[in-house]
Amino acid sequence: MDMISNLSDDLLLKILSQLPTEDVVLTMFLSKRWKFLWTMVTKLDFDDSVYEYFGEDCVDYRVFQEYVDRFLVLYKSPVLETLKFNLGCRMSTTDDMSTWIRFAIARRVHELEIYRSCEDDFHSFPLPRCLYTFEKLVVLKLYKSITLDVPREVCLSSLKVLHILSVHYKDKSSLRRLLSGCPVLEELVIDKSEGEYPPSLYVIMNSLERLSILNDFHNSGEETSFVGEKVVINVPSLKYLNYVDIYDLGHLCSSENMPELVEANVKLVCKSPAKLMRSITSVKHLSLCLYGSLLQHRIEFYQLVHLELCGCGPKWWNLLTWMLLSSPKLQVLKLNKCGEICICSIAPPIKCSLGQPSSVPDCLQFHLSTFEWKYYNGRREEKKVVAYILKNARQLKTAIFSTKDSHLQEKQSQKKLKELVSLPRASSSCQLLMDLKKERFSSLFQAIRFGMLNSKNCI
Repeated sequence: MDMISNLSDDLLLKILSQLPTEDVVLTMFLSKRWKFLWTMVTKLDFDDSVYEYFGEDCVDYRVFQEYVDRFLVLYKSPVLETLKFNLGCRMSTTDDMSTWIRFAIARRVHELEIYRSCEDDFHSFPLPRCLYTFEKLVVLKLYKSITLDVPREVCLSSLKVLHILSVHYKDKSSLRRLLSGCPVLEELVIDKSEGEYPPSLYVIMNSLERLSILNDFHNSGEETSFVGEKVVINVPSLKYLNYVDIYDLGHLCSSENMPELVEANVKLVCKSPAKLMRSITSVKHLSLCLYGSLLQHRIEFYQLVHLELCGCGPKWWNLLTWMLLSSPKLQVLKLNKCGEICICSIAPPIKCSLGQPSSVPDCLQFHLSTFEWKYYNGRREEKKVVAYILKNARQLKTAIFSTKDSHLQEKQSQKKLKELVSLPRASSSCQLLMDLKKERFSSLFQAIRFGMLNSKNCI
């Protein structure tokens, strides 16, 4: 302990900032050197989520409330970097949270995070209006039962990160007013899966670099609340996009071009996804799970080098073929399954049919070097896909197949492997690897790996 106590205050405070706030307070009993050091820690995390207060148990909440109040009264640091609250259902009154937030503002807090674990609207509370004009705030993260009652004037001139997940909105213009008051925002996450949100979402921001819009709510009884949704995106500086919407109930997604986009994750159920897809043509890394037809559209992804495609959708081979034709520089292709079970009952099947292309896609002839298939089952349709890619991918170096969570039986596994090994390959240097689920297949792995199976294209 003497060695630690000899460290500088700055270094000790950095160490204390990594500990839970409850433990930080206890350090006051270590020695005189530590008696008041805890009052200068710049990162505070108050967690009351493990308790729920009913009847006489509310006494326990008052203990927590008094603890926070007393802590903040004794707190001496002029600048508070981070303040987090993880609160239960029967947590604070509006006055409690308003008092704590005003204290944070007085200490020029940089990052504020509030999580409410309550599920119902009754316990939702509004934030104090002074928060919406606090110009020093850099990060704001809000979760669950919080109501955004946004005033007409919003000035969050330093805010760079905003997460609003499953919150409630006082009116349909609250979100739009909030975003309009964040001129330098760089990261925005909006989760519409739970709670109430405006029927129209407008994200029009020149400074935004990372955007996540999530809607994967699974309660079918609430589907009518999504009808008529409109999403408008205009973010010319965007570098990362995460767009998840598993419902197609007439919503319209309109997006302008994103010339700076590098990475995108798109999981979309939509009859007409072309508008969104046209806006992300500059993407280099794309993860795509799509329920909707693009076969009638010509969209080129000239910069795309890494594609991860979900095989859960109906006639997904059509989408794969379309992407291969549309991505002339593709180097890495990964096939997987996202396991989203509620999509199929909502999205109509793709009516158009597209077999093998009349000409071999450029990416197969000149660029594709890695092919990976997770959850490969070895069915006839899947084998056709593998055969086509191996036959035409002239630059392919590695093809990896994972059978985790598959229906392959142990007796069939060796047969499936031999079938893959025997398929003709355009690339003589291609290595074929199989990642089986159980360790008892390791000997088969080694046999294939070191050429013990008799094949011209030995791995």
